[in-house]
Amino acid sequence: MSQSNSDECFLLHQRSYGETSLIIDVFTKKDGKISLIAKGAKKPKSKFFGYLVPFHKLSINYSGRSELKTLTNIDRNLMHSKSTFNKTSYSLLYVNELLIKLLPKNAQQEDLFLLYEKLLSDINLNENLELTLRRFELDMLDTMGYGFDYEYDINNNEPIDVDSSYRFVSERGFRKSKNATFLGKDIINLKNRNLKDVPLKELKEITKKAITFCLDGNDLASRKIFKAMKK
Repeated sequence: MSQSNSDECFLLHQRSYGETSLIIDVFTKKDGKISLIAKGAKKPKSKFFGYLVPFHKLSINYSGRSELKTLTNIDRNLMHSKSTFNKTSYSLLYVNELLIKLLPKNAQQEDLFLLYEKLLSDINLNENLELTLRRFELDMLDTMGYGFDYEYDINNNEPIDVDSSYRFVSERGFRKSKNATFLGKDIINLKNRNLKDVPLKELKEITKKAITFCLDGNDLASRKIFKAMKK
C-alpha cells in the first residue's frame, strides 16, 4: 500500500486527463514541484471540485510511488479567504509559469515556497505590484542560484563605485560603462532591495534579461499575452 503524504502547496497549472480528471502541477513546501492526478475532479460532486484554484495555499494529502502521484484530499477550510488576486491575475500567472519552467521536479525549495507565499500576501495587502514582482524575481534568482554579484565590477573586480555608471551583464553582474545610465548607487539599492529608489525602467530591464538567460532565451506565454494586450 502506498504511503500517504500531507503537505501545503500552491497550484501552478492544471490540464484535463480523460473526461473527468485533472493532472495538476503543484508547488509543495516539502517536496517542491510535483505532479498529481485528481481523479474525478471535474465532476460537480467531487470533493476536489471548485477547490483546485491558483494563488491560495492548499493543504493536501496524496499517495503513490511513481512520478505522477494521486491526490486524495484537500483541506477546504483554507479556501475561505477574500483576495484581490482577480485584479492582478495576469501578473501572477506570469509568476506561476516562471516557476513551472524553472523549478526541477521533486526538489525541495522551502525558501522559495516562503517567498511565493509572501508575494501573495503582499499583493493581497495592496502593496505596489510592480515593485513586489521585481523583488520576488530578484529573490527567486538568488534562492535558485541564478543571482549575480552586486559587490564588484565583473571586469576588474573593483568595488562598485556609487558615482560611476554600469551596464548589466546576464548571469554575471555589472561592468563599468561610460554610456550607461545605471549608477553604482542604484546597484547598492538593488542589493539592499530599496527598489523604490531604483529607476523602474532599468530595474525591469535587469530582471527581464536575468530571467531570459535562465530560460535559455525562451519566451513565456504570459509575456506574449502582455505584449498583445498593449497593442
